[in-house]
Amino acid sequence: ACSANKDYIESQGGVKEYGSSLDESDEDQDSTNSVEPKLDPTGGFLPLVISVASVWSEEVFITRTDAMQQQYVTEFLLQSLKGGDLEQNDIGHEHSGSSLASTLVQGITLRLEVSRAESIRIDGMLIAEAMSSIIGQSIRFDELHPSDEGQERVEGDRAKYGVVQKNSERKRTKTKKHRAKKKPLTLDPDAEYVSDAEDSFDSGDVSSYGDSLESDGSSSCSSNSSWGEDSLEPYVMDDDEEDLRRVRRPRSLRECFAYLIENENETLACDKHESALMELPAMVSCRPLDLVDMTPTLVRILLHMEDKFNMENFVQMKMDSLMAFAVHAPIETCLHLVNEIGENVSLGTRLEALTVLGGMAQELSGLSELRNRQELQSKQRESQLPNNVDEIAMSSKLQRSLNLYNNPNVSSRSNDLEESPQSTSNVSKTRRWRRPRTTTITVTNRFGPIAAQMMYSLFAFISRTKSEESIWGGPLGEKFLSEFLRTLSIMLDCSRTYPGNSVHVMAQDLFELAWSFHDAQSSEVRYAVLAAMGTSISLVPVEFLMRVGHFIGE
Repeated sequence: ACSANKDYIESQGGVKEYGSSLDESDEDQDSTNSVEPKLDPTGGFLPLVISVASVWSEEVFITRTDAMQQQYVTEFLLQSLKGGDLEQNDIGHEHSGSSLASTLVQGITLRLEVSRAESIRIDGMLIAEAMSSIIGQSIRFDELHPSDEGQERVEGDRAKYGVVQKNSERKRTKTKKHRAKKKPLTLDPDAEYVSDAEDSFDSGDVSSYGDSLESDGSSSCSSNSSWGEDSLEPYVMDDDEEDLRRVRRPRSLRECFAYLIENENETLACDKHESALMELPAMVSCRPLDLVDMTPTLVRILLHMEDKFNMENFVQMKMDSLMAFAVHAPIETCLHLVNEIGENVSLGTRLEALTVLGGMAQELSGLSELRNRQELQSKQRESQLPNNVDEIAMSSKLQRSLNLYNNPNVSSRSNDLEESPQSTSNVSKTRRWRRPRTTTITVTNRFGPIAAQMMYSLFAFISRTKSEESIWGGPLGEKFLSEFLRTLSIMLDCSRTYPGNSVHVMAQDLFELAWSFHDAQSSEVRYAVLAAMGTSISLVPVEFLMRVGHFIGE
């Protein structure tokens, strides 16, 4: 600290020479009689310590600076506080709006938090004890003055970051000297003295001695080698290879939006489009806060998005992203898709929007999950059946019901019993063929509460645009009408398990809408009409069927 003060004073123009007014005879006196000037802490040294302490007390310095660098700054402050140049008035003296005491208290408070590393907390404790001795208070931390084991732990932590105390160096020197001492060699005067060196060792002893040397050498080499097992780092099995990506993974819906609208002439446009399409389903399933706000914009972009880079699985990734929005934001997605199909778009875009609406109804109603569970149960049931059909003995009645009576691979139980009459006592009379028991599968229908709003948005669309030739006219209009009626049939079928009277009202409206196209020229439209009427006829009341029965008969 004193050397730093001298360097600072010399940079300001040097120390004024004392004794310049004395005679030349006084200058020849011994150097021991010369008076050294006393350093003024308030002049240049105190501002320097305050500036270092302000950096030491910043949270950014604590959290982001290397531990070794923090140790060096702490040692500088310790030497400044313990050097004797600073007094209680100097610590409380304000310089540029802040004093050394307030600055150090701020740094000590930040460093003594529980979440800090142990070396950082120790630095704060050391500065606190040094400052308390100046201001006349006594502060003592048990972590700095523990037992012998605790002292070794503290010193080991500080030595790990490159700062080793002198006491630890002295202890290590004493330990080495203690280890270097050897016990004196004692000789037995009565032992037999052998003068011939060749007779003192057998060949086996020499070989065993050489082997022991080789084993010791190899063990020392293996212990000192840097290629041991301790230096090998384990391979991370769940590495997502984030560092190999050409573009950063998007973290929010707004970043996905920025990736999707990237100009196709940019260098990383293909990578950004692919990264956004891959991350959107998982991101939407987490239901972020801006999901409702970003749904219309992203659904519009995805609906009109084209594969300009010939990406692998582009159609599947695009449909997965649209279905994610449809499942987690169904109302907003449905209303926006209905508005999009009424615009001047292609037939493929309209059919894709209807596919999303139908898939959304099946996913929310639980039909997809129910179908997957049933397929899994059927596979498990098939795996339990015997692989060899020859081992199955069936009765004649069962063979006739299964059309296996003339199958040579299936043996008849009656024939087996006739051939071996002694085996009748071994056959159980209660053995029957029946369907194995299956567990009941239940799913929650989340489409029922919103089915009316979605279906009547489509009814309002066809009522509003029924006179537009660009939508319903020609072969393209007939194709769109058939898919439109099939989508309404899917929605009604998915909402039939939801309790309430709204299902019957929707069934009546769909029946009347489908019946208005029963005499269409396109066979595809007539097939869609039959599908819609077949779906709704089981849900309409009997009074409605009696009222419209004569129209159907005619």
